Amino acid sequence: MIWLWVQFLVCVGVIVAAGTYLVKFGDVIAERTKLGRLWAGAILIATATSLPELFTGVSSVLIFDVPDIAVGTLLGSCVFNLLLLVILDFASKKRSFFDGVNPAYIVETSFSLVMVAIVALGLFLCNALECFPWVWPGSFLIPIIYVFAVRVTMREGRYPPYTQEMVAREEPKPKNRSKRRPVSLGKAILGYAISAVLVIGASMWLPGVAARIAARTGIATSVIGGILVALTTSLPEIVTTLAALRIGAADMAFSNVVGSNMFNMLILSVDDMLYFKGPITSHVSSINLATAIIVMGMTGVAITALAVRRQRKFLRLSWASWALVAGFIINIILVVSSK
Repeated sequence: MIWLWVQFLVCVGVIVAAGTYLVKFGDVIAERTKLGRLWAGAILIATATSLPELFTGVSSVLIFDVPDIAVGTLLGSCVFNLLLLVILDFASKKRSFFDGVNPAYIVETSFSLVMVAIVALGLFLCNALECFPWVWPGSFLIPIIYVFAVRVTMREGRYPPYTQEMVAREEPKPKNRSKRRPVSLGKAILGYAISAVLVIGASMWLPGVAARIAARTGIATSVIGGILVALTTSLPEIVTTLAALRIGAADMAFSNVVGSNMFNMLILSVDDMLYFKGPITSHVSSINLATAIIVMGMTGVAITALAVRRQRKFLRLSWASWALVAGFIINIILVVSSK
């Protein structure tokens, strides 16, 4: 048991260190290529940090035949990702974090909401979808929406985002930059690739370790997929988002959260295509529908927060953040109480 915890801590350490450099090199790539932090956060970093969910889902449906783990992990990861917006809001100063976010993010977040809604519809129609021999049409629609969203995101990412006053220390940066030589695009790409490989490797090992720890402690399967594995596979997003916040890249942090959720829905559609016993939504627990609805609600809160400006804060959190916290708590209660 001690050896399992040692492996867990080593994986977490690798993810923390490599994830920090992943954001730094991603920021350099965005600056050098002139594509903007919206593109870097929503696509470059979000894709790399979501690869653990991809490999976890593929192994769940192809090797271990546990579709509940695959679906629960992806939806649970979306809940944890949206909770990161609360941290970003708490780290801002007097005004709400959402007040300083570029309205262009509403488009990206809306795409995420549509993709989650398609998954929720498949879970709602689970009984009716049993007549399908393989995959349901919604899983073919999600990749099309994702590609279209990427095209729109790349176009919107070229426009300068709003500035946001963050707690991150901005004053020492000019001194550090004057002492260090600027990183070239080639070195940034190489550093990004190495950091991504380390994050992916550690994140792929981490769910297996967490599952063995859960098995030793007798935790239920629904909790493993919806909370424990979801949390462990969300560690890259947590680390990279906090790293982006630390360097003052609030725009990249927000787009990383939303982009990761979009990629998670794309992964779920891939898992459905790889599950040959029928639509994957017809072979999972009904608690996943509740989680999907909660993700939709939390995403809707984020969209509303971007549209409504000048939000007042209570205990350093805006109303949107309190709503996100409530959604997270409700999801935890439902998942833990499910059988």
